[in-house]
Amino acid sequence: YKLIVKRLALALLLFPISRIIFYLYNISYFGEVNFITLKAFVYGVRFDLSALLIVNTFFIILSLIPVRNSFYINFVKVVFVASNFIAFSLNMGDVEFFKFNGKKLTLDILGTGQDVSSQLFQLIFYYWDLSVISIVALIYLWKLYPKEEKPLFDWRKINIFFTPFIGLLALMVTFVGIRGGIQMRSISPKQAFIFGDYKLGNLAINSVYTLARSLDQESINHISFFKTDDEAIQILKKDFLSSNQFKGIKGSNIVLVIVESLSQEYVEEGYTPFFSEISKKGLYFSKNMANGRRSIEALPSILAGIPSIIGKPIYQSQFQTNKFIGLPKLLKDNGYDVSFFHGGKTGTMDFDAYTKSIGVDKYFGLEDYPDQTHFDGHWGIYDSYFFKYFSNYLDKVDKPFFSTIFSLSSHQPYSLPSEYRKKFPKGELEIHESIGYVDNTLKDFFETNSSKNWFKNTLFIITADHTQKLKTKEFQNDVGKYRVPLLFYHPNLDLSLESRNKITQHADILPSVLDFLNIERSEFLLFGKSVFAPGEGRAINYIDGKFMYLGDRFLLRYQANEFHYYNENFLLQLNLDPRQIEDIEELKALIQYTNNGMLKNRLYIKK
Repeated sequence: YKLIVKRLALALLLFPISRIIFYLYNISYFGEVNFITLKAFVYGVRFDLSALLIVNTFFIILSLIPVRNSFYINFVKVVFVASNFIAFSLNMGDVEFFKFNGKKLTLDILGTGQDVSSQLFQLIFYYWDLSVISIVALIYLWKLYPKEEKPLFDWRKINIFFTPFIGLLALMVTFVGIRGGIQMRSISPKQAFIFGDYKLGNLAINSVYTLARSLDQESINHISFFKTDDEAIQILKKDFLSSNQFKGIKGSNIVLVIVESLSQEYVEEGYTPFFSEISKKGLYFSKNMANGRRSIEALPSILAGIPSIIGKPIYQSQFQTNKFIGLPKLLKDNGYDVSFFHGGKTGTMDFDAYTKSIGVDKYFGLEDYPDQTHFDGHWGIYDSYFFKYFSNYLDKVDKPFFSTIFSLSSHQPYSLPSEYRKKFPKGELEIHESIGYVDNTLKDFFETNSSKNWFKNTLFIITADHTQKLKTKEFQNDVGKYRVPLLFYHPNLDLSLESRNKITQHADILPSVLDFLNIERSEFLLFGKSVFAPGEGRAINYIDGKFMYLGDRFLLRYQANEFHYYNENFLLQLNLDPRQIEDIEELKALIQYTNNGMLKNRLYIKK
């Protein structure tokens, strides 16, 4: 077993070497070495170990089989050398490919690099220096491969009980190493992007790991509705060029409340009396659309302005290492203290890893809460207790701050503390009582903090991650099942005077906050638009292979290369006027911008 470890150590050394080469060839991208750069080098070892074990799993299994003839020993050597040579060559190839794609190698190279296989030999000769380095690595692996001084296994010394146990233990250690530890969820590529500077995440992670983690992911198609991507971008950009006269309050604190499973239907059915009352004092959008159907789809759309329209949650797709500039990072760069609260176990739905990758420094979960007797027995800490914990943090934190709290008590099985049972209407659906409880928690939170100094200089944003069970005909349709409330409320600013009757979406939250705070962006996305800006609203969703594009005047569906246009009453329109044709062109542009921008890692537009 010591011999297996020695051989793996020989291969492991190639990963930091490839990282140094990657850095030197891309030094203009990364800049000069500093402490954070060195930290990224060291942090990358975790991904190196995982990639090493992924590449050498077959070798490890072969090494554990008690066969000692020379043919088998040489076969194991060939497997080891070939596997690690291919891995190193992939890292070397990505040294140059990274310059074109701006991210580490993933399966979607097949979507943008169709000519790579046909041009392979030409590329090998063109980048001869990297080819030579790879050949040197091959010689290194072959010549320095630790040899057996005596057979690894001696049949006469094999203990039929002990040897299988050790072999099983070795495989278990390999499995733990591949997943990066014994934590709730295995490590993922996005966890490399925790340094504040997106560039350093690409230094920490290696191409073998990102490729391996993308192999089970479905890719998306390159789209050519327009001859060039720039044509599509110009169609979308015109909606972002209108001037905005709205002025918020620069330097305001931001509190973002994401309520689990709060459908707009529950609000209109009267299960949220406090929310309904406070919504009259703020800017409230009853036609707001979630950009996904699950919690893991909500965070990218709310915190990074990226709707879930590629058929898989962004931060579980092969695009999770793409460049995404989240609201936490943008506000942190403007002097804000940034935190995220969720009463569930740390690691639940990868919330902690994702929020850290977009700029959150401080994450608070179940394990951080001081009184574990408030655990609901299922998901985490009851909302009424966790919101008090949240309040105590806001009292002490440096100002200004941006803090998000994601509730959980209105998640199935809808557990309530004993003292709150039978206090709220049971309603017709199982979730209704828990919605009343969460609404009461919000009421207590606002009443408790309303006299505090930080409260008076805070913009509160309240929305939901997605909808849940629905009962009315108005909401049991493709539009209704995405409708969640959206409220902007500031104690010192009457936002109720602003327009509130347009379509909005989760992706509008990021640009709206920056707009309110008068923070300029050097680059932006073409999904969401500030709710404070003039013009019609838009919302986009994707479900079961079908795009749904909703505007104030229309609903557009696109599936199987067919567009279907519906008016504001959801009646199919066959004879379209020029303005309606423009709406279809806009959806085409948005689909091309999304797919090709994801594939090329070029979603952000310079201002």
